[in-house]
Amino acid sequence: MTMSGDYVHNTLLPYISDFVEYALLFSSFQSQGCVNRVRQALRLLGIDSYALLSKPLHEATGYVVAESGGAMELDDSLYRLAISLANIKLGLRIGAESRRIKRMEGETKLSNIAREVVELYSKSIEAAAEKCNMVITTHSLVTVGEELSDLGYLHITVDKMSMYMRFTNSAALFYTTAEEHIVREALSVTRAPPTPKLIHVKINTDPLTAPLYGLILVQYMRLRKTIATEERHVVI
Repeated sequence: MTMSGDYVHNTLLPYISDFVEYALLFSSFQSQGCVNRVRQALRLLGIDSYALLSKPLHEATGYVVAESGGAMELDDSLYRLAISLANIKLGLRIGAESRRIKRMEGETKLSNIAREVVELYSKSIEAAAEKCNMVITTHSLVTVGEELSDLGYLHITVDKMSMYMRFTNSAALFYTTAEEHIVREALSVTRAPPTPKLIHVKINTDPLTAPLYGLILVQYMRLRKTIATEERHVVI
């Protein structure tokens, strides 16, 4: 069961507490304001919890974490990657008997897939990093767009392409193989002359694990950007 922290503490938890034994809280830096309220509500209702929080912690949140424990602080640049991996691992555990789930277990081991993912998609990712200032994603890859937004790219979803594509000359389009039909439909109704150049980043994996692959690619983009910046500042 997934619930929004903005509303759960006073509108939902009191009515479902009999059915909830444990809660896992996710919060980015921008959303930490609700963490204290939710944890207090959980504590009053006798529900155990654990929080995964992005650094840096707000002062009030840091106080609560220090007082009550049950939390892990994650580096901001790795927050979404860690959350995506945690969600997938949780899903794998819950659906352990499913053949599809068992097949995906190997796709969640970063040590196994990171190099392969970069090798498969590095050319399109490097082109996107060099030429694009806008990123378009399907809804399954919104976390990838959010991460790229933090790096300075304008992010929109495919359903808004017709409204925003006229504001850019080139854009990177992230989607999964399973969502090709959605992308085709969105492109067919887009009328934005002159049509911007699209760099397609089509991730060929299960939609459940695709965000993990996409976030690995974002870390690759982040690393290349950092290296390029450092090289420009080298004084010979």
